[in-house]
Amino acid sequence: MKKNFILLFLISLITFGFADCAPQISDRQIEGFENYLSEIAQAYHIPGMAFFITDSEKTIFSKTFGQCRSMDQNFFVGSISKSYTALSVMRLVEMGLINLDDDISVYLPEYSFPKKVSVLSLLNHTSGFDTHAKLCDAKITDSYGKYEYANVNYDLLGKIIEKVSGKSFAEYVQENIFTPIGMSKSQASAEKMKGAKNLLLGNRNFFGFFVTGDADYPDEKSWFHEPAGFMSLTPSEHAKYLRMYLNGGITEQGNRIVKKETIDSMWYENVPIGSDNAFYGRGWNYMEHDGMKIVFHGGQVENYISYMFILPEKNLAVCFMLNGNDEFGMNKLMDNAFWDSLSILKGGEPKKVGHSKYVLIHTALDLAYLLVIMFSVFLLIKAFRGNRKNYGKGGVKKIIPALLGYMVWPLLILFCTQIFFGTPLWVVKSYVPDLYLTILAGSVLSIFGGVVKIAKVIGKK
Repeated sequence: MKKNFILLFLISLITFGFADCAPQISDRQIEGFENYLSEIAQAYHIPGMAFFITDSEKTIFSKTFGQCRSMDQNFFVGSISKSYTALSVMRLVEMGLINLDDDISVYLPEYSFPKKVSVLSLLNHTSGFDTHAKLCDAKITDSYGKYEYANVNYDLLGKIIEKVSGKSFAEYVQENIFTPIGMSKSQASAEKMKGAKNLLLGNRNFFGFFVTGDADYPDEKSWFHEPAGFMSLTPSEHAKYLRMYLNGGITEQGNRIVKKETIDSMWYENVPIGSDNAFYGRGWNYMEHDGMKIVFHGGQVENYISYMFILPEKNLAVCFMLNGNDEFGMNKLMDNAFWDSLSILKGGEPKKVGHSKYVLIHTALDLAYLLVIMFSVFLLIKAFRGNRKNYGKGGVKKIIPALLGYMVWPLLILFCTQIFFGTPLWVVKSYVPDLYLTILAGSVLSIFGGVVKIAKVIGKK
């Protein structure tokens, strides 16, 4: 009798334990997601998208849209890669091969800086490196000790992984993350995806229209590489990865990747991101919203964007992968999808999808681009049709005011993104190609107008 009582007690404990972690998502919520995703795919002109919700045991719901026809197609996921890099580092920390407090010069003597740059500061983006720094030009700035998101941090972590493990970054991730989890199609080497049939090609936006093409595969001087943002994952395999977190570091096959305590440190031992409610630590963002813990990260390369988030208390993880990048249009609209997904998971309704927003945004942008070109053409025409009078003595001084417009205007548009947004033109070229083409065309037209104006003055002297 006593044995039966103990057995019943243990069964009840197990039952209640599983009840606590049971997914809190209903058929009504699944239907809500299906309708919402179909609506935004159309309204936001999404070229292709994969979406899934998983709990700790299985994928509860998944769906593909547009150019994406399978959850087994590869996407470049951008900075979601950072969580894989951070996990690799923390695994090596557990093994005693990396010390988070060490200066990175302990592992990479060729990277020595005037101030200490610890492994932990790379993980938390507090190293002081500028957002647009590269491996070839990383320098400590005034942001030292404070959060400033910089891809170079994770590229350096990739090099530390290589140094400590004696393997290439791609080999280490393949052997210690992908294989134990069962991710046979995912790749930590961008080069191996060139021309791959399984890779869903990405899209860049030009004046409101998506154009399909290759990504800008990283080279030595690239802004970032695989450890910071160029891994290629399939949605179905990435779901396995997120389930590993929900299971405290254990894969579906029973392989332990890291300890649960390590995962907790990655999620909750972090630094503030400009506000008291948002934090970053070891490959993950963290915040609380309406009393709910949210662990998340986004990512983008030139022609893909992605979003993932985990709700630890609900035992759920959600992910969007899109094969398109539209910085001011679709991307901004997709930010709403994060909050709308949370609303649906909490049993609420998403905000009404604005079907005209995409068109309105790109109409406004195209008009702005047109105005830039029109003014540049106006300067050029004015140079050709200008009064051919002889400026006589002191003519050069007299012509200077007339030439100012031809000098100031191209300089203004060439450096406007750097001045107003802190974004250099080489970033604009890759991520907002239509703006880059507008800036380039406007500058060339107005500079040519200035040359014509000068030629006229010289010819009349």
